[in-house]
Amino acid sequence: MKTRNLSGKLLLFLCIFSFISCSDDENKESRKVTDYKEYVLTIASKKLPGVCWSDGNNFLSDVYAVKKENTKKWESLGFIDGFEFEEGYEYTIKISETSYLDYRMGTPSWTEYKLLEVISEQKMNSAGLPSHFIPKWYYENLFTPQYKYAIEADNKEKIEEDLKINPILSIESHYLIYGADKWIAVNDAEIVTGKGILKRVNKDYKEFPESYQILRPEGNVLGYMEWTFCDESGIEALYPPFDVFFTKGVKTKMMEHTPKVTPNLYYDFTAYYKSKYPEARVETVVVSFRIEL
Repeated sequence: MKTRNLSGKLLLFLCIFSFISCSDDENKESRKVTDYKEYVLTIASKKLPGVCWSDGNNFLSDVYAVKKENTKKWESLGFIDGFEFEEGYEYTIKISETSYLDYRMGTPSWTEYKLLEVISEQKMNSAGLPSHFIPKWYYENLFTPQYKYAIEADNKEKIEEDLKINPILSIESHYLIYGADKWIAVNDAEIVTGKGILKRVNKDYKEFPESYQILRPEGNVLGYMEWTFCDESGIEALYPPFDVFFTKGVKTKMMEHTPKVTPNLYYDFTAYYKSKYPEARVETVVVSFRIEL
Protein backbone atom coordinates (compact mmCIF):
# COMPACT_ATOMS: atom_id res chain seq x y z
CA MET A 1 0.00 0.00 0.00
CA LYS A 2 2.82 2.39 0.85
CA THR A 3 4.41 1.77 -2.56
CA ARG A 4 1.11 2.46 -4.30
CA ASN A 5 0.58 5.73 -2.33
CA LEU A 6 4.12 6.83 -3.06
CA SER A 7 3.67 6.14 -6.75
CA GLY A 8 0.42 8.12 -6.78
CA LYS A 9 2.03 11.13 -5.09
CA LEU A 10 4.97 11.00 -7.47
CA LEU A 11 2.61 10.91 -10.46
CA LEU A 12 0.65 13.89 -9.08
CA PHE A 13 3.90 15.86 -8.53
CA LEU A 14 5.03 15.15 -12.10
CA CYS A 15 1.66 16.26 -13.48
CA ILE A 16 1.77 19.54 -11.51
CA PHE A 17 5.39 20.18 -12.51
CA SER A 18 4.54 19.47 -16.13
CA PHE A 19 1.53 21.83 -15.98
CA ILE A 20 3.58 24.66 -14.45
CA SER A 21 6.37 24.16 -16.99
CA CYS A 22 3.87 24.23 -19.85
CA SER A 23 2.22 27.37 -18.43
CA ASP A 24 5.61 29.12 -18.15
CA ASP A 25 6.45 28.12 -21.72
CA GLU A 26 3.07 29.45 -22.93
CA ASN A 27 3.62 32.73 -21.07
CA LYS A 28 7.01 33.17 -22.68
CA GLU A 29 5.64 32.37 -26.13
CA SER A 30 2.55 34.58 -25.74
CA ARG A 31 4.44 37.59 -24.43
CA LYS A 32 6.54 39.07 -27.20
CA VAL A 33 9.14 41.83 -27.14
CA THR A 34 8.24 44.14 -30.00
CA ASP A 35 11.01 46.70 -29.49
CA TYR A 36 14.10 47.32 -27.36
CA LYS A 37 16.20 50.48 -27.05
CA GLU A 38 18.93 51.89 -24.84
CA TYR A 39 19.57 55.61 -24.58
CA VAL A 40 20.67 58.45 -22.29
CA LEU A 41 18.21 60.76 -20.51
CA THR A 42 18.50 63.99 -18.56
CA ILE A 43 16.15 63.99 -15.55
CA ALA A 44 15.07 67.42 -14.27
CA SER A 45 15.57 68.42 -10.65
CA LYS A 46 11.83 68.41 -9.84
CA LYS A 47 8.79 66.37 -10.78
CA LEU A 48 5.77 68.02 -12.39
CA PRO A 49 2.05 67.20 -12.51
CA GLY A 50 1.29 65.04 -15.52
CA VAL A 51 -0.91 62.22 -16.80
CA CYS A 52 0.13 58.58 -16.48
CA TRP A 53 -1.45 55.54 -18.09
CA SER A 54 -1.97 52.12 -16.50
CA ASP A 55 -4.30 49.19 -17.27
CA GLY A 56 -6.20 51.25 -19.81
CA ASN A 57 -6.81 54.19 -17.44
CA ASN A 58 -5.37 57.70 -17.34
CA PHE A 59 -4.60 59.23 -13.96
CA LEU A 60 -2.91 62.35 -12.62
CA SER A 61 0.44 62.04 -10.84
CA ASP A 62 3.80 63.76 -10.41
CA VAL A 63 6.04 62.65 -13.29
CA TYR A 64 9.67 63.02 -14.35
CA ALA A 65 10.60 65.81 -16.73
CA VAL A 66 13.10 64.25 -19.17
CA LYS A 67 15.15 65.17 -22.22
CA LYS A 68 16.65 62.65 -24.62
CA GLU A 69 20.08 63.10 -26.15
CA ASN A 70 20.39 66.06 -28.52
CA THR A 71 16.89 67.39 -27.76
CA LYS A 72 15.93 70.68 -26.12
CA LYS A 73 12.29 70.02 -25.17
CA TRP A 74 11.30 68.58 -21.80
CA GLU A 75 8.92 65.61 -21.98
CA SER A 76 7.12 63.57 -19.32
CA LEU A 77 7.92 60.04 -18.15
CA GLY A 78 5.96 58.34 -15.41
CA PHE A 79 8.21 55.61 -13.99
CA ILE A 80 11.77 54.27 -14.32
CA ASP A 81 12.33 50.92 -12.62
CA GLY A 82 15.35 50.96 -10.29
CA PHE A 83 15.84 54.75 -10.36
CA GLU A 84 15.95 56.56 -7.00
CA PHE A 85 15.16 60.25 -7.47
CA GLU A 86 16.01 63.06 -5.05
CA GLU A 87 14.48 66.46 -5.72
CA GLY A 88 16.99 69.25 -6.26
CA TYR A 89 19.37 67.13 -8.33
CA GLU A 90 19.54 66.94 -12.12
CA TYR A 91 20.55 63.49 -13.36
CA THR A 92 22.04 62.03 -16.49
CA ILE A 93 21.17 58.34 -16.72
CA LYS A 94 21.14 55.49 -19.20
CA ILE A 95 17.94 53.48 -19.46
CA SER A 96 16.43 50.63 -21.45
CA GLU A 97 13.02 50.87 -23.10
CA THR A 98 11.32 47.53 -23.76
CA SER A 99 7.95 47.22 -25.51
CA TYR A 100 5.81 44.13 -25.01
CA LEU A 101 2.75 42.58 -26.65
CA ASP A 102 0.47 40.02 -24.97
CA TYR A 103 -3.09 39.63 -26.29
CA ARG A 104 -4.18 37.65 -23.23
CA MET A 105 -4.00 40.80 -21.10
CA GLY A 106 -6.57 43.57 -20.79
CA THR A 107 -4.01 46.02 -22.13
CA PRO A 108 -2.07 43.95 -24.69
CA SER A 109 0.78 46.39 -25.41
CA TRP A 110 2.90 48.26 -22.89
CA THR A 111 6.41 49.63 -22.35
CA GLU A 112 8.83 49.24 -19.45
CA TYR A 113 11.65 51.64 -18.60
CA LYS A 114 14.58 50.39 -16.51
CA LEU A 115 17.67 52.10 -15.14
CA LEU A 116 20.94 50.78 -16.55
CA GLU A 117 23.40 53.35 -15.20
CA VAL A 118 23.54 56.68 -13.37
CA ILE A 119 26.09 58.66 -15.35
CA SER A 120 26.01 61.87 -13.27
CA GLU A 121 24.02 63.85 -10.72
CA GLN A 122 24.35 67.54 -9.97
CA LYS A 123 22.63 69.69 -7.36
CA MET A 124 20.86 72.43 -9.34
CA ASN A 125 17.53 73.85 -10.48
CA SER A 126 16.81 72.62 -13.99
CA ALA A 127 16.11 75.42 -16.47
CA GLY A 128 13.30 75.83 -18.97
CA LEU A 129 10.80 73.52 -17.28
CA PRO A 130 7.10 73.81 -18.19
CA SER A 131 4.59 74.37 -15.40
CA HIS A 132 2.94 70.97 -15.95
CA PHE A 133 2.44 68.10 -18.39
CA ILE A 134 -1.36 67.88 -18.15
CA PRO A 135 -2.93 67.80 -21.64
CA LYS A 136 -6.06 69.87 -22.12
CA TRP A 137 -8.15 66.83 -23.09
CA TYR A 138 -7.67 65.48 -19.56
CA TYR A 139 -9.62 68.27 -17.85
CA GLU A 140 -11.54 70.24 -20.49
CA ASN A 141 -14.73 68.16 -19.97
CA LEU A 142 -14.73 68.81 -16.21
CA PHE A 143 -16.89 71.75 -15.21
CA THR A 144 -15.23 74.76 -13.59
CA PRO A 145 -16.44 75.63 -10.05
CA GLN A 146 -20.19 76.28 -9.98
CA TYR A 147 -20.26 79.44 -7.89
CA LYS A 148 -23.31 80.36 -5.81
CA TYR A 149 -24.02 82.73 -2.96
CA ALA A 150 -26.89 83.74 -0.68
CA ILE A 151 -27.25 87.14 0.95
CA GLU A 152 -29.47 88.46 3.71
CA ALA A 153 -28.89 92.22 3.98
CA ASP A 154 -30.70 95.54 3.52
CA ASN A 155 -28.33 96.43 0.67
CA LYS A 156 -27.85 93.14 -1.18
CA GLU A 157 -26.66 94.81 -4.38
CA LYS A 158 -23.44 96.13 -2.82
CA ILE A 159 -22.55 92.70 -1.37
CA GLU A 160 -23.45 90.88 -4.59
CA GLU A 161 -21.27 93.21 -6.68
CA ASP A 162 -18.33 92.54 -4.36
CA LEU A 163 -18.88 88.75 -4.49
CA LYS A 164 -18.92 88.77 -8.30
CA ILE A 165 -15.59 90.64 -8.44
CA ASN A 166 -13.95 88.59 -5.65
CA PRO A 167 -15.14 84.96 -5.85
CA ILE A 168 -12.22 83.50 -3.74
CA LEU A 169 -11.60 80.55 -6.09
CA SER A 170 -10.91 81.14 -9.76
CA ILE A 171 -14.18 80.17 -11.42
CA GLU A 172 -12.41 79.89 -14.78
CA SER A 173 -10.01 77.15 -13.62
CA HIS A 174 -10.38 73.40 -13.25
CA TYR A 175 -9.38 72.19 -9.77
CA LEU A 176 -7.69 68.80 -9.97
CA ILE A 177 -7.09 66.75 -6.81
CA TYR A 178 -4.54 63.95 -7.04
CA GLY A 179 -2.28 61.76 -4.96
CA ALA A 180 -2.91 61.71 -1.23
CA ASP A 181 -2.80 65.48 -0.69
CA LYS A 182 -2.06 67.51 -3.84
CA TRP A 183 -4.05 69.96 -5.92
CA ILE A 184 -3.54 72.02 -9.06
CA ALA A 185 -5.77 74.58 -10.78
CA VAL A 186 -5.47 74.87 -14.58
CA ASN A 187 -7.52 77.07 -16.91
CA ASP A 188 -8.52 76.40 -20.51
CA ALA A 189 -5.44 78.28 -21.73
CA GLU A 190 -3.39 75.53 -19.97
CA ILE A 191 -2.05 78.07 -17.46
CA VAL A 192 -1.59 77.03 -13.83
CA THR A 193 -3.49 79.41 -11.54
CA GLY A 194 -2.48 77.66 -8.32
CA LYS A 195 -1.11 74.41 -6.92
CA GLY A 196 0.09 72.92 -3.68
CA ILE A 197 -0.95 70.69 -0.80
CA LEU A 198 -4.54 70.00 0.23
CA LYS A 199 -5.14 69.46 3.94
CA ARG A 200 -8.31 67.44 4.62
CA VAL A 201 -9.93 66.97 8.04
CA ASN A 202 -13.13 65.07 8.85
CA LYS A 203 -15.85 67.16 10.50
CA ASP A 204 -19.25 66.67 12.05
CA TYR A 205 -22.10 68.54 10.41
CA LYS A 206 -22.91 70.04 13.83
CA GLU A 207 -19.63 72.00 13.53
CA PHE A 208 -20.90 73.81 10.41
CA PRO A 209 -22.55 77.24 10.78
CA GLU A 210 -26.36 77.30 10.71
CA SER A 211 -26.08 79.99 8.05
CA TYR A 212 -25.45 77.27 5.43
CA GLN A 213 -29.18 76.47 5.64
CA ILE A 214 -29.91 79.41 3.33
CA LEU A 215 -27.80 77.82 0.58
CA ARG A 216 -28.26 74.08 0.91
CA PRO A 217 -26.19 71.80 -1.38
CA GLU A 218 -27.97 69.85 -4.11
CA GLY A 219 -28.26 66.07 -3.85
CA ASN A 220 -27.90 63.61 -1.00
CA VAL A 221 -25.23 64.56 1.56
CA LEU A 222 -22.84 61.65 2.20
CA GLY A 223 -20.12 63.24 4.35
CA TYR A 224 -18.46 66.35 5.76
CA MET A 225 -14.89 67.67 5.84
CA GLU A 226 -12.73 70.78 6.03
CA TRP A 227 -10.39 71.52 3.12
CA THR A 228 -7.47 73.92 3.33
CA PHE A 229 -5.67 74.76 0.09
CA CYS A 230 -1.99 75.35 0.92
CA ASP A 231 0.94 76.27 -1.30
CA GLU A 232 3.66 73.75 -2.18
CA SER A 233 5.49 74.35 1.10
CA GLY A 234 2.35 73.61 3.13
CA ILE A 235 1.61 77.25 4.04
CA GLU A 236 -2.02 78.31 3.71
CA ALA A 237 -2.59 79.95 0.34
CA LEU A 238 -4.86 82.86 -0.54
CA TYR A 239 -7.98 80.77 0.12
CA PRO A 240 -9.59 80.41 3.56
CA PRO A 241 -10.39 76.92 4.93
CA PHE A 242 -13.61 75.61 3.37
CA ASP A 243 -16.31 73.47 4.95
CA VAL A 244 -17.14 70.67 2.50
CA PHE A 245 -20.39 68.79 1.89
CA PHE A 246 -19.96 65.64 -0.21
CA THR A 247 -23.12 65.06 -2.22
CA LYS A 248 -24.44 62.52 -4.70
CA GLY A 249 -27.33 63.12 -7.04
CA VAL A 250 -30.32 60.80 -7.30
CA LYS A 251 -30.10 58.42 -10.26
CA THR A 252 -32.99 58.58 -12.73
CA LYS A 253 -34.11 56.25 -15.52
CA MET A 254 -32.68 58.70 -18.07
CA MET A 255 -29.14 58.49 -16.64
CA GLU A 256 -26.63 56.09 -18.19
CA HIS A 257 -24.18 56.22 -15.26
CA THR A 258 -24.42 56.41 -11.48
CA PRO A 259 -24.13 60.06 -10.31
CA LYS A 260 -20.71 61.08 -9.07
CA VAL A 261 -19.81 62.10 -5.55
CA THR A 262 -19.20 65.86 -5.66
CA PRO A 263 -17.50 68.16 -3.11
CA ASN A 264 -19.35 71.39 -2.35
CA LEU A 265 -17.05 73.98 -0.74
CA TYR A 266 -18.74 76.44 1.65
CA TYR A 267 -17.62 79.59 3.44
CA ASP A 268 -19.50 81.94 5.75
CA PHE A 269 -18.67 85.55 4.82
CA THR A 270 -21.08 87.15 7.31
CA ALA A 271 -18.51 88.63 9.73
CA TYR A 272 -16.33 89.87 6.86
CA TYR A 273 -19.12 91.80 5.12
CA LYS A 274 -20.59 93.14 8.35
CA SER A 275 -17.23 94.75 8.97
CA LYS A 276 -16.63 95.86 5.36
CA TYR A 277 -20.10 97.32 4.73
CA PRO A 278 -21.69 98.21 8.08
CA GLU A 279 -24.18 100.47 6.36
CA ALA A 280 -25.57 97.50 4.38
CA ARG A 281 -27.01 95.93 7.56
CA VAL A 282 -25.74 92.46 6.72
CA GLU A 283 -27.42 89.48 8.39
CA THR A 284 -25.92 86.51 6.51
CA VAL A 285 -23.58 85.96 3.54
CA VAL A 286 -22.68 82.43 2.39
CA VAL A 287 -20.80 81.31 -0.73
CA SER A 288 -20.39 77.83 -2.23
CA PHE A 289 -18.30 76.23 -4.99
CA ARG A 290 -19.36 72.92 -6.47
CA ILE A 291 -16.35 71.27 -8.12
CA GLU A 292 -15.93 68.08 -10.13
CA LEU A 293 -13.30 65.52 -9.23
